[in-house]
Amino acid sequence: MSEQRLIAAGAVEAPRRPVSSLRWEYLILGGGVVALVVLIVLPLASLLKSSFVSDVGVGLTNFYEVVTEPLYYNALFNSLKLGFWVGVLSVAIGVPFAWAVSRTNVPGKRFIHITAVVSYLSPAFLTAIAYVNMFSPNSGLVNVFLRDVLHLPFLTFNVFSMTGLVLVTTLGTFPFVYLLASSALQSVDASYEEAAQILGCGRLRTALTITLPLVAPAIVAGTLLAFVHAIALFGSQAIIGLPARIPTLPTRIYSLFDYPPQNGIASALSLVFVLITVAALYLQRRFLARRSYVTLGGKGSRPQLVDLGPARWLLFGFCALVFLIAVLLPFATLIAVSFSKTWGLNFWTGLTLANYKYVLVDYAITRKAILNSLILATVAATLTIFIGAIVGWIDLRTKFLGRRVLDYIALVPLGLPGIVMAVALLQFWLSTPLPLYGTMAILLLAYVGRYVPLGVRAASTSLRQIDSSLEESARILGAPWVTTAREITLPLMRPGLFAGWLLVFVPVIQELSASILLFSSDTITLAVAVYNLFESGYTEPVAALAIVNMVIIGAAIWVATRLGGGRIGKANLESPKIGAA
Repeated sequence: MSEQRLIAAGAVEAPRRPVSSLRWEYLILGGGVVALVVLIVLPLASLLKSSFVSDVGVGLTNFYEVVTEPLYYNALFNSLKLGFWVGVLSVAIGVPFAWAVSRTNVPGKRFIHITAVVSYLSPAFLTAIAYVNMFSPNSGLVNVFLRDVLHLPFLTFNVFSMTGLVLVTTLGTFPFVYLLASSALQSVDASYEEAAQILGCGRLRTALTITLPLVAPAIVAGTLLAFVHAIALFGSQAIIGLPARIPTLPTRIYSLFDYPPQNGIASALSLVFVLITVAALYLQRRFLARRSYVTLGGKGSRPQLVDLGPARWLLFGFCALVFLIAVLLPFATLIAVSFSKTWGLNFWTGLTLANYKYVLVDYAITRKAILNSLILATVAATLTIFIGAIVGWIDLRTKFLGRRVLDYIALVPLGLPGIVMAVALLQFWLSTPLPLYGTMAILLLAYVGRYVPLGVRAASTSLRQIDSSLEESARILGAPWVTTAREITLPLMRPGLFAGWLLVFVPVIQELSASILLFSSDTITLAVAVYNLFESGYTEPVAALAIVNMVIIGAAIWVATRLGGGRIGKANLESPKIGAA
């Protein structure tokens, strides 16, 4: 019986909450509300205001220039083209991966799942750098080997092209389709498929007429997520797109801050960017809301695995090929470059540790960048989870009048690419007397504001799994709100909060889109240092710093998994919830 029912029945006396407890409760909850306003609402309001202000006054001049000037609408067209083809290829890779793991007897299911996870965790700009080292038209190792050693110049591949940009971007986006499609496939009630087969349908017809329509919403939702992620990436589009003279929305917005900065046009272009991503995310939620892929029957049955016979090795070979292209080749290339004196066909004849010594010991900027990124990622992840826990508590444990609005505000950054978040912060904080530009504080605000949705979702998911009667019992016994949260709620939420902390820490370490506009010489981050070294032509030190980046990410995953009770990141391939986290 809940606390309210016991009080109404007169079984217990309504406890009087200490004034100090109420003061702490309102202070913490109020702080969470203020944080969302400062992090999200005010910067976006400033961005909106700036978009209507131009040299000729207040109006739609900036938007008119964005839609009529080829410099800008060509960038918009290229972004849409990139997102479309990345979405198509993500389906072509992600759906076979999901089907292999969920519905077939293909060998190496754990290997296939790990391939998708590692592809998702790998920073896109590092993958782009690796492919430049392999397939740049003049000095790429693979191209040089094909042209000068095998004398097969027609087999060379120019990575500085839309095809190269689409390929490199797809390698980090197909996991979105895989995770949603595999979860959907394992949630479908197998009785529908069994009934179709009993009525004489073959496996192919059953898959096309029964299974595919049920999982289509999840596939489309994953495709739209891949689209949003693809058009928002700055690093790969700058590394491959700029040399190829393929401007996109992120790179065009970045160029608008060259001297003299064109803040109004940058704001207008950012809002166009936001409208595209919000529309895609809205469609994604609409497709998921259909929930056509969940178990519909009262008694769901586990689907039988399709025996592919010898063809299972063809499917495994396809997955192994993706592993080769998405994981093995990029990582092997970066490792090889990082240990070589000069990158070329005979790189193994001059292996050295000098590149690691340079980035870790000799070069002060990279040492500072590593330290800054570690500090920012740790603090940003902690603050994000703290704010997320407050917002989740308000949404699920209070009757606060505006709690739904607060939850929606916390999710707004899902539709904000990193470079748009940076523009919004610049417009807002430069209009205040606080000198935040070029400081660690503005980077921290950008990271926390951008990733607060992850903290809110992690905290809300954990809170939903905790019976509120546990907290009510503590309050009946007179425990203050702070004590209840410290002794009961937070310990039970620990695995979910550590998972959320990790989900924020990893992208902050590799964050480039927002950092590229907000950093200074004193606040340079690891991702910016990698990009700057690459732009300066330091091929071998860039690779060494890239490997350091990946080691930090791997160490963070290991530590968070240990502290989170060993349950973070584990995938149960027999469970229909694979990849749901």
